[in-house]
Amino acid sequence: MNDRATGDAPSRPASAVTLPLARFRPAHFLLSVEGAVATVTLNRPERKNPLTFESYRELTDFFWALGRDDAVNAVVVTGAGGNFSSGGDVFEIIGPLVEMGTKDLTAFTRMTGELVKAMRASPQPIVAAVDGICAGAGAIIAMASDLRLGTERAKVGFLFNKVGLAGCDMGACAILPRLIGQCRAS
Repeated sequence: MNDRATGDAPSRPASAVTLPLARFRPAHFLLSVEGAVATVTLNRPERKNPLTFESYRELTDFFWALGRDDAVNAVVVTGAGGNFSSGGDVFEIIGPLVEMGTKDLTAFTRMTGELVKAMRASPQPIVAAVDGICAGAGAIIAMASDLRLGTERAKVGFLFNKVGLAGCDMGACAILPRLIGQCRAS
């Protein structure tokens, strides 16, 4: 795995994050900045906006850079095409994970956790605008946000165990009980 996939400190970001963020043109999601609000749109609607190794890295780089942009006061994270995110891409992430050894699986877990750390470290509030499917890593992105707003169509699922991953991936076992209580999280 290269440094983008492993979450090791890359020699350069997935896509050089430029400041102010209004000038940044990400390769793996849409970004618009209107006034002091940045909107991140997960944009693979034909597959319900799944994440790839590269999109994890680029989102992480974006959220770390967010703390250095005084022009942005809030962030909205949403998905295109009527769904928030179906989680990790079945073909680009879940399939390769089955073939990985312990070292690469640990690196993957660190990389995904780094996105949550970057979001939680953001000084700007992050609002998840959830519509449709919000599963796996998508549910974690919503969970790591400061506020979650869902439509009547929103369906949230934590699917890690169903694809052979630990149920604690991306901080779910630490953050979810704090949000909804230990009994409901269990």
